[in-house]
Amino acid sequence: MEWFALSIVLLIVIIGIVIKLKFSGSSDTTEYPYQKCHALFSPAERSFLGVLDQAVGKEYRVMGKVRIADIVTVKSLKDRRAWQRAFNRIKAKHFDFVLCDKNDLTVAAVIELDDKSHSAAKRQDRDAFLIKLCDVVSLPLIQIPAQATYSIADVKKSILDAMGVSTRMDDAKSTPEHQDAPRCPKCSSVMVRRIIKKGEKAGEEFWGCSTYPKCRGVVPITPRH
Repeated sequence: MEWFALSIVLLIVIIGIVIKLKFSGSSDTTEYPYQKCHALFSPAERSFLGVLDQAVGKEYRVMGKVRIADIVTVKSLKDRRAWQRAFNRIKAKHFDFVLCDKNDLTVAAVIELDDKSHSAAKRQDRDAFLIKLCDVVSLPLIQIPAQATYSIADVKKSILDAMGVSTRMDDAKSTPEHQDAPRCPKCSSVMVRRIIKKGEKAGEEFWGCSTYPKCRGVVPITPRH
C-alpha cells in the first residue's frame, strides 16, 4: 500500500511538472509572438543596392530601411493632439535608402525604389505625402523605378540632378582637386567641387560643403592661368 501511495504522489508531481512546463511555454509564445525575418531587403531592393553603392562611390554611405521619424522630427506645437497626428503620419513609414555623408553621417538625400505596388491608390497617397514632406524640410528625394537592370551612370545622374548640383562622387583622393580642397568656412568640413547648373553662372565650378544640405557653405574657385 505504501508503494501504491508513493506511486500516486509521484504521478501527481510529474503531471504537475508537465502542466507547468506546458503553460510556461504558452506564456512565452503569447508575450513574445515574434520570429526573425529572412532578410532586410527584398531581392529587388538588394539588387538595386549593389548599383547604388557603385553610383555614389565612397563619398556617401548608403543606409537602408530607415524610419522617417529618425530623420524628420515634428516641430513643437501648442496643440498636443495636432503634434501627435503629425507624428503618427511618419512613425510607421520608412525610406528605402538614405545617403549619408561618410564623415559625420548627416543625411544628404533619400531614395525610394518604386515597384508596381506604387501604382495602387494607397501607395500613391503615401508617395505624394513623402514628396511634400521632403520638399518642406529641404531633403532631396530621388524616386527610381524598379527595373530588371540599371545603368549606374543614369542612377548617379538622377541623384545629382535631385540634389541640384553636380559633384564628383568618385574615389579620386589622389587628384590635385582633392588635395587642394579647402575646409568649409562655416562648419570646417572638407569641401568638394560642384558645378552650378542653373542661372547666369551655369557651368561654373565652386567649392561646396560636403555636408550639404545641412551646411550650405561655399567658396569660389579661382581659375588657374
